[in-house]
Amino acid sequence: MASPEPAHGDRFHLSFDPFVLTTGSFEPGLADAFCSAQEDDNRRRLGLAELTYYRGDPGGAAALFEEVRNHTEGPASIAAFLGGTLSALADGNVYDVIDTYRLATELSAAFSPGHTMRRMSDFFLLYFNILVKNVPDIHFPPYGIHAFDVPGTLLPMAFYIYSDYLIETGDIGRAVGMAEGALIFIKKPCPVSEIYLSLTICSAYMNRNVWDKAEYYFRYAWSLAKPDDLLMPFAELRGRLFGMLERCLRHEEPAAYKHITELANRYHKSWVFIHNALTGERLADNLTAIEYNIASLAANNMTNQEIADFCGISVNSVRAHLRNIFNKLNVNCRKDLKTFVI
Repeated sequence: MASPEPAHGDRFHLSFDPFVLTTGSFEPGLADAFCSAQEDDNRRRLGLAELTYYRGDPGGAAALFEEVRNHTEGPASIAAFLGGTLSALADGNVYDVIDTYRLATELSAAFSPGHTMRRMSDFFLLYFNILVKNVPDIHFPPYGIHAFDVPGTLLPMAFYIYSDYLIETGDIGRAVGMAEGALIFIKKPCPVSEIYLSLTICSAYMNRNVWDKAEYYFRYAWSLAKPDDLLMPFAELRGRLFGMLERCLRHEEPAAYKHITELANRYHKSWVFIHNALTGERLADNLTAIEYNIASLAANNMTNQEIADFCGISVNSVRAHLRNIFNKLNVNCRKDLKTFVI
């Protein structure tokens, strides 16, 4: 039976795509040229800010996003709000994140529900809440992805947002189907959107212990990211990748692995601060990136030998990490780890 059409007021409707690099179509390795080729000054600034963020310089990106906000009052300013919030989160400026989120909320409330700026700010607020895993408080449109009425270039990120939401609510099968479908039908090349979709599929398969498919999608994401050094998506999602970085990059790409790990450690600490403040949970904020991943694998019922094989480290190293994890979290067994990791 066909689903009823959603009412217009339930839809996120945008007449254009305010993002540049995130939804842009360019060949891997040509991100700089793509941003420089933008004719509009604000779009050129926005693209450069996005690229700076994805390359792991959130402080520099935050300054560039602020410049965009100071030069425009259009929907590009909402994209700059989102980029600025992500940058502040990755840079550990947690109070800037909260202030920016508050400003975006006030901006949303200042426009009528049908206004383009209101729809764009609602899109931002939804994305932010899913990003920090504040899922219980999310009021997602009842028709799911059909509620998005956005330009075709923005649809892959809309699918990514909704797939992420489905993973967090435990609907893994639908999440995989939606993200894989989006990846198949996306107008390629679209590296950043493809990276996020691929990493989401990877994390979903890992959730189901389908390791070969998870590794395939991780390596596909890395093949798109490496030519332009787009490292931040891997740092953002490190907590959900359950040791895949260790498996695929630790020995093959040691410099990139080190950089991503440093970014992930800083990102994770500030992310946990905000997540816990919003949800009242107590996810661990004192574990290193590799400790967090080992805790996640152990909480997912993997043995020490399986963790060692997967991460490419010795069983003794796994035991040592687990001892440190138990001491830091003041727990005595693996089942207690589920409280502290996602």
